[in-house]
Amino acid sequence: MKPEPLLNVPEDASRVGQTGRSAFYFESGGRSLFAWLHQPADAGADHGVLICPPLGHEQVHSHRTLRHLAEKLAAQGFAVMRFDYHATGDSDGAEGDPQRLATWKANVSDAVDWMRCEGGCRKISLVGLRLGAALAALYAEQHEVESLVLWAPVVKGRRYVRELTALNQTAQLAGGGSTGIEAMGFVYPNELAGELAQIDLVSRSVRSQQVLIASSGNAAGDSLLLEHLSKQGVATELMELPGYEGMMAEPHDTEVPHEALRSIVDWMKAKAQPVVSGRSNLSAPGATSMRTRAPEAVRETIHRISSTPDLFGIMTEPVARPTSLPWIVMINAGAAYRIGPGRIHVAMARQLAALGHPCLRLDINGIGDSVAADPEKENDTYAATAFRDVSLVCDYLHAQEPGRPIVLLGLCSGAYVAFQSAAQLPHPAIIESILINPLVFFWKEGMTINDTNTDQLVAWREYWNAIFKWSQWKLLLTGRTRMGFAGSLKRFAGHVRPRFLISGRRAPQKERIVSHSGCGHPVRKDLPRDLSRVADADRTLAMFVSDNDPGYFLLMCQARRKATQMMKQGRLQCRFIHQADHTFSTAQARQTFYQSLTDYLWQRFGSGLIEKRALDDESKLTASLLTA
Repeated sequence: MKPEPLLNVPEDASRVGQTGRSAFYFESGGRSLFAWLHQPADAGADHGVLICPPLGHEQVHSHRTLRHLAEKLAAQGFAVMRFDYHATGDSDGAEGDPQRLATWKANVSDAVDWMRCEGGCRKISLVGLRLGAALAALYAEQHEVESLVLWAPVVKGRRYVRELTALNQTAQLAGGGSTGIEAMGFVYPNELAGELAQIDLVSRSVRSQQVLIASSGNAAGDSLLLEHLSKQGVATELMELPGYEGMMAEPHDTEVPHEALRSIVDWMKAKAQPVVSGRSNLSAPGATSMRTRAPEAVRETIHRISSTPDLFGIMTEPVARPTSLPWIVMINAGAAYRIGPGRIHVAMARQLAALGHPCLRLDINGIGDSVAADPEKENDTYAATAFRDVSLVCDYLHAQEPGRPIVLLGLCSGAYVAFQSAAQLPHPAIIESILINPLVFFWKEGMTINDTNTDQLVAWREYWNAIFKWSQWKLLLTGRTRMGFAGSLKRFAGHVRPRFLISGRRAPQKERIVSHSGCGHPVRKDLPRDLSRVADADRTLAMFVSDNDPGYFLLMCQARRKATQMMKQGRLQCRFIHQADHTFSTAQARQTFYQSLTDYLWQRFGSGLIEKRALDDESKLTASLLTA
């Protein structure tokens, strides 16, 4: 599929000025890296700023803030590049690849070279966040840079590794063990952990005219680094910036620290005034597609799906022997951008493309790199306009290849959007929705994630299952529970209430916010009716539910009769992933989920797969893609 050229999309001009941005791939060590170039709209810039992101969950959580930083710097005349290191984000590679720290250092160097040679930037400054700050400082040890901003830098690698280890140990389902560290859905093999532990910025020098240490306010290493660089004669400032915790919160709770961004931009303007080069670089600056290497080559292309509203996505397709299998459209999980929590969407897309399914990883408007025209509309995980966006994506894909059907896939809030799209959208290409750990089937304006009563649902299910266990009754009747007989009955009665609230109460009818497709949040809470709409549209549903996730229980509480009927008719399947949390944050959980998903798709669409050989080798494929 030939991608539409990615045009430059201005962000709120009244707030940050007129800027342009282009997405592209560039080469580093023979591998393709994904990047964005942000520039002033009227002319090219002589001074380039490379933004070095953090790793793992910190990269996912800070993605929104770093995009805002890039736009603010571009509005002041800088050419700004933000990119994904090898085996991170949208770039090629897998988490198990060797020598990753050395590779990331080379990535930073190649990105700077690209800005000098292809971007025409005579001066280069670096801004790094967390481990990205350490990588920026390590680059500046070997190369002269105009200025250096180290934001909450990882000064001591050993402390950083201890933090990752603590995250692993406090996770609900700890993983890792002898093979490495697993933290928030990301794997750090032992080799990498050992390399990271050797980082010590206090023992390094930097070749920069001025350095800003932007402190989060709780890092003792910042003062040590200030003292160390000052002794070297480097003009170094330490500035405590607010908003770090909000920036690094879970994606749906993130808050852009605008005051901190203004401080960084003002410091850059004062220390490294950009010079306009007089030539524009606003056309797409590099390749719009890449080919992955392992475990089986697939092609990824950049797609500008719509300009108004802004919709961005990346398509992953089989390189050879294209099939007629359905497109799979992956909708954002919460406010995590298109790579998904733990980069799960990237792994899924590449695995399914290797088996013949073309997959589009989508950012709905207001999430990730699909920029909302109104900044106040950012990060709305249950936006009514999501149905408009899905409709536009279907139109876009249908125009590319009218005969190919479409399957919608979503995790968490993405599951809700996929479900209601199947129930409401009239587009004839939609044949199915795959729901992964849905938390709700109904939403209305004004609700919050805390309104879903997820914890109550989980607790009720546990109590309901305990009813049918004689061992639990024996403990209760003999008074051997921690709360005694009366206390246990009182607590049980308290947990009965959510079931009746779930199944009996309906939201008051009110005017519905609808999109151009005529779809929006449902007017009333009526899951059986929504399921009937799916069946009447001749569509199917598949649900994948983790242990202790409430999706299946919620389905049975609200629509047992209709759901059971659809199961008998083959219009609804439910599969359960054991020893997995909500986002499959351990390698073992992801492997089990990938296996179940590919098994299901083989049963559903197997006759169209490239070769049965692909599934015969699935265990190897899944293992190598665990950390893709």
